[in-house]
Order: sequence, then structure tokens, then C-alpha cells
Amino acid sequence: MRVDIDILDMARTVFMESSGEPYQGKLGVAWVICNRCAKSKPPISVQDVVYRSFQFSCWNTDSPTRMNLDEYGSAVWFDSVKASAAAYFELSEDPTYGATMYHATYVTPNWDWSKLEQTAIIGNHVFYREI
Repeated sequence: MRVDIDILDMARTVFMESSGEPYQGKLGVAWVICNRCAKSKPPISVQDVVYRSFQFSCWNTDSPTRMNLDEYGSAVWFDSVKASAAAYFELSEDPTYGATMYHATYVTPNWDWSKLEQTAIIGNHVFYREI
């Protein structure tokens, strides 16, 4: 495992998924990635989580939130890296309380809601964990 690649891949995903969110929202997305890594049997890598098809919409080829490389160096990018490192190294509390899923407040995904518990709302994201 290469920590630098894990943090970079996580930060790119956090950046694209939550660039308009406050820092706590970015931290929430980073924790979802870490929670998915840890809760998989056996545990899987950050790359396995973020690049899995249709798990994070920012990586879909037709996504309007795909990374704009002009944003590297911005405050949003640095917050994304900071949030990713904080979650990865468990330097912060998990504001999602173990969530492995989230969606924007303005969409309703086609999920089996009977198996999910809402754990938090941070900014424009609603977070869930499996029950």
C-alpha cells in the first residue's frame, strides 16, 4: 500500500464529490471512503473503493463534477487533502458515525431503504450506514 497514492486518490474524490461543501462535508465524504475500506470483507484499498464503477459519480465519464485540474492549489483542494489525511490517519472523529453511503439532499437514490439508517446531514449531503 502506498499512502501517498491513497491520500491523493481519496483527495481527488473528496474534491470532486464535495467541492461546494464546508470542510465538515469534505471530511464526511473522506470518512465514507475509509469506512467502506474497513467494512469490506476482507478490507479493500482506497483505489478499490473510489474507482469501483458507479460508486462515486465524479468518476463516471459523463459526470459534470469530473476534476478541473485548474483547481489544484485552491483552498478547496487543500481542504480536500486535509480532510482525506484526517480520515485516513483517524486524526478526527467520524462526523458520519460509520456511514458507508451518502447522497446529495436534492436527489433520492434508488436504494433499499429498509437496510439503511440515516446517521448525519452535513451541508448538502445525507449520510447512511447499513443496519
